[in-house]
Amino acid sequence: MPSDWTFVSVDMELTNLCTSECLMCPRDAIYRPKGFMPEDVFEVVSKKLVSEGSLITFSGMGDPLSHPKVFEWIYDIRQRGGDVGIVVNPTSLSGDGSRKLVEAGPNSITLSFPSVQRGVFERLCPRVSFEDALERARELIDLAIGKVGLRVLGIVTAINREESDEYVRFWKDMGVPSSMTLCHGRGGNLEAPGIYKPKSVEFKPGKCGLFQFHTFVTWEGDVLACCHDLTGDTQIGNLVNDDVYVIAERKRKIMYDYVSFPLCRKCDEPLRQYFPPHDSPPASRKERNRFFRALNYDTQKASQLRYKNVVHPSS
Repeated sequence: MPSDWTFVSVDMELTNLCTSECLMCPRDAIYRPKGFMPEDVFEVVSKKLVSEGSLITFSGMGDPLSHPKVFEWIYDIRQRGGDVGIVVNPTSLSGDGSRKLVEAGPNSITLSFPSVQRGVFERLCPRVSFEDALERARELIDLAIGKVGLRVLGIVTAINREESDEYVRFWKDMGVPSSMTLCHGRGGNLEAPGIYKPKSVEFKPGKCGLFQFHTFVTWEGDVLACCHDLTGDTQIGNLVNDDVYVIAERKRKIMYDYVSFPLCRKCDEPLRQYFPPHDSPPASRKERNRFFRALNYDTQKASQLRYKNVVHPSS
């Protein structure tokens, strides 16, 4: 396992391109280069991360399932003894995508399914009908149960602020764990009138939980402060050219000096307020899984408390 927190969990962006037009995603604001991770970049970066013992998650602003090598790369990481997860949405689970995904054998799959209320879902995700999305979700669940860890993640917005209990019951009846997280501004990049209203955030430079617990790698191998950097202005290094320990040391220095990028001044990410512990990083997969489950639970509870005190726009 990693010797410090820097590379315990790594979000790897296979691409920052996506055909979905979800209202809670600020993809139109991406100004850094767009494209798909080349094979040579993947080979170098994944080798370093597997050696480091990182949990690699194919995630980011793009659709990882749109990458032509995604299933091959999941299998490759697993064959080399690495841990890999992936975040997918119903729009990309077309054809035999679910079958190929499960057969590739990731450690975990997170299905992003914003709402179980038909009208809300179709407003948030206008490119797929609720019935089609639910059918694809059920297919994935049937294929994954007993083979791959699967959880479903929803999002609380101004138009479904009371949905959480209904959401959890809905997926529990299907035998799948689920939770909802609070819609936030993605570092000040999200503009979604009627869906999300920017929250007043008192800026206090500090040791951001998101920055400490997750490292974000772009499709070009750049390490940014977090996935909310849509311009590339917070680049810390490049995993193709820099050794892991070099980037780890740079991140430690930033945390020691207090995380204070211009991006942070508009950030209301739930983990932004989670100050990291001084403990050593998890020493095993079991400890890592336990830590992130607890972290997700604490963050969701904190989000619910914050949400009750937010003045929402009318729906």
